Amino acid sequence: MAAPRVYDRMWSDADREIRDLLEFESSTDPDIAPGKDRASQFNHLACLFIKYVQIFKKLSATYDQMVHPQKRRVLKLLVDGVAGRVLELKHALIDLEGSDYQFFDFILADLKLTPQDIDIEIPSFYKRDNMRAIMEREKVLDALGAVTAGQESDEPVLEREMSLEEAIKMIQIHERARQGRVRAKIMRNIRVQQARSKFMEKAGQQNVEAATIVIQSHVRGMLCRRKLNEMRDREMVLIGMAMPPPPKKKEDVVLKAKKIAESRRATQQQYESQYQAALVATKRKIRDVEGPDIKEEMSDKIREWFLQCREQTGKFPDFPGEADGGSKVIFNPPPPPTAEEAAAEADKKKKSAKGKKSAKGSAKKSAKGKKGKGKKPAEEEVEDKGPKVSAYRGLLEAGSTQFRGDWQENDADKMNVLQKHDAEVIKKLKRAEVEEELRIQVDELMRQELKNLKAAVEADGKGKKGKKGKGKKGGKKGKKGKKGKKGKGGKGKKGKKDKDLTAGVAPEVLYQELVQNKIVQRVPEITLNEIVGSFSFLGSTLQPKQAVPVPSYADVKRVLTQFVALPLGTAAVHAIQPVHVKSCLLVGPHGTGKKSLVRALAHELGASFFDLTPANTDGLYTAKKGVDGVEGMIHKTFKLAKLYQPSIVYIGNASQIFLKKKPKTGIDTTRMKKDLPKAMKTLGLGDRVIVLGTDSDPFASDMKLLSSVFQKVLMIPKPDYGSRYGGCKKVWLGEAVVWQPCFFPSVCVCSLCLSSTRPVHALTSRPVLKYNYYIFSLALWARLLQQQRVQPNPQLDISSLSKVSEGYTARDIQKVVKAVITPMRVKQQAIKPVQSKEFVPALAGFSIVELAEEKEFDDWYLQTPMGKKYKKIQSGGGDEEGEGDKGKKGKKGGKKKKK
Repeated sequence: MAAPRVYDRMWSDADREIRDLLEFESSTDPDIAPGKDRASQFNHLACLFIKYVQIFKKLSATYDQMVHPQKRRVLKLLVDGVAGRVLELKHALIDLEGSDYQFFDFILADLKLTPQDIDIEIPSFYKRDNMRAIMEREKVLDALGAVTAGQESDEPVLEREMSLEEAIKMIQIHERARQGRVRAKIMRNIRVQQARSKFMEKAGQQNVEAATIVIQSHVRGMLCRRKLNEMRDREMVLIGMAMPPPPKKKEDVVLKAKKIAESRRATQQQYESQYQAALVATKRKIRDVEGPDIKEEMSDKIREWFLQCREQTGKFPDFPGEADGGSKVIFNPPPPPTAEEAAAEADKKKKSAKGKKSAKGSAKKSAKGKKGKGKKPAEEEVEDKGPKVSAYRGLLEAGSTQFRGDWQENDADKMNVLQKHDAEVIKKLKRAEVEEELRIQVDELMRQELKNLKAAVEADGKGKKGKKGKGKKGGKKGKKGKKGKKGKGGKGKKGKKDKDLTAGVAPEVLYQELVQNKIVQRVPEITLNEIVGSFSFLGSTLQPKQAVPVPSYADVKRVLTQFVALPLGTAAVHAIQPVHVKSCLLVGPHGTGKKSLVRALAHELGASFFDLTPANTDGLYTAKKGVDGVEGMIHKTFKLAKLYQPSIVYIGNASQIFLKKKPKTGIDTTRMKKDLPKAMKTLGLGDRVIVLGTDSDPFASDMKLLSSVFQKVLMIPKPDYGSRYGGCKKVWLGEAVVWQPCFFPSVCVCSLCLSSTRPVHALTSRPVLKYNYYIFSLALWARLLQQQRVQPNPQLDISSLSKVSEGYTARDIQKVVKAVITPMRVKQQAIKPVQSKEFVPALAGFSIVELAEEKEFDDWYLQTPMGKKYKKIQSGGGDEEGEGDKGKKGKKGGKKKKK
């Protein structure tokens, strides 16, 4: 069982790196702190971001494959903490750069890392841990006949009506073709039979020895030709002129790794069910066996405390209330304050007293100081944008402490070969739960017993308690009167509560209604890996020359994973995230994959999918107000989205909702203009709901209203050359790994092929054991041709196709491939291989994305809040200048008021 130890080592390494990073971030050493200039701060935050991403990938792989149920719960703390820290650093970089896209190509080159080292794939356990709820939801959608997102938008096949003469002519053509094929087959059989009969006549005249020589010559020739062909194929692969043959299924390392991973996931489920059963059985056993003794021991300790207080004070004490902890205070009394703590408390009281006296003076000073607000020294430098104290530091420290205390040096776990649950840990956990439950029961009994003791003592004693009782009663009445006054005054301060338009309706009924109205939809099975794209290798170089940062497809997927997948994946990350991204708008030319990105995110997260596209909701909820109006539709959608988390609310053509003028004809797209911003305000931390919109024509919308709903605006580009062609990609396969050549070494421009000092592309006769396995990354053209079962050949030049298709979107290229590679063309490949020139006429039927259209998108983006911030930073200004301008405007306004 070497595998568990491997993941234990990975966990230990990640824990050590986390502790080092936490110590580094909390250090006050000036030599470690970054400089005040923007470049130094970017390098500092980017290095931390890259390091945490690597740790997250390592911990995610460990959590995905670890089978020990109790270890996985401790490990989940670290996974969530690191994911949250990645989000914190991402938003710090956004604040510093004024852009949602950051380019790390220079830093990756300095750190000797590849782009795949910072790619964050959505962890599969996000969906797998919620699989039971997902399966129940799918059953409901099947029963209700829910539609699949994107299915109704497919282009209908137009069938032309055919006349009787045309139908007869077509039948005649096919019938004559059938008869011709039958006749050709018969003639071929006749020729074969004649050739066979001639051969038999000739062979009958030869003796056995001559026949043996003929057979041997044919067999030896066949074996020689086969050997020669194999040698030629190996040589072509060796020099990079041919693709290597696909590995056999039994020898394929990737398939073996996938099978092992699936078997470990099945073991996880088995061990988890055993662990849950052990929790119930152990708790029942402890309650039945140890429960009476625990109750008796608690009762004796409390009675002893009663007697001690009676001896010290002369009367029985008051039992601590449940809000104060009950008998916990008796069993575990708080330690007395030290001299230092007492002195600190006294200092706080003195400072608070001084603060009250100086409040009036400070108010006057602040009023005077407003006149000079906005003036900043000319030499002031950029403020450090990095988060000072991480909101996830406690989560990281708790996970690291539990790992080191419970599992790192656990001798019993080292002998646990099968990695099943630890029974002693369960006993310790459940004993504490049983003690807490029994403590509450004992507290109730002891309160009653103490009350009886006090009553017995008062009955024996003699004193003036009647008068004191009357005074107390009067005091109580007076206090009640005061409370009543407070209640009257407090009524006016209560805020208005949000109305629940569907308070008495069951969620199942609302869900069925939205499914029937096609607002709740199922998501097609598509993943982010199917949306191919390459890394932007020149992003840092080109960024200063561009008006708007132009990302690659890999950058888009990485940012969406950070904004959508990581917060929605787990409740622990979402509940305390510093920046709550409620909504995101994907904007770009037609056919760039905006809808596919949204559906891929919903599928990989297993999220509930709600479609509020204006075209989809047209004709629904047409009442002016109430449940049957637009307000009710949005209310029901967001109510169910919060109930069935995680959820994605999709809005296609989202900017059309915020048009400056209502359209006179066609669909009224502005129906949700007033109610949608109100619904967005109801989303808070812990509500794992995000609104994702797409649009390819946002230019006529009201930017102010659009920005009030969509917090982030992401530009989706057309595929660049790297995304259309491909390169080398590094894939982690474990220890039993070999080098695989790049298919096109003569034209490949990836970092591996350019920086290699030895023949990376050459295959050796025996496997080389390495940790890195380089394979060809199938980009857009190669992926689409592979899906259509096109066989590679020298006449099919993917590089030329990638060059020719410059400016075309991914959807256009997909339509071209489907139009050219028909089922009949696939069958003809053996006789007539597919050539590159066959795709050129089909490409000519589509229009490219013109530079003028790209310029229009760039100008529109610069009008968004993030675009304005990016433009100000690139022009040499910053947030500080913006604040200064505000101060100057305020000053001028003050002068006008004086006049």
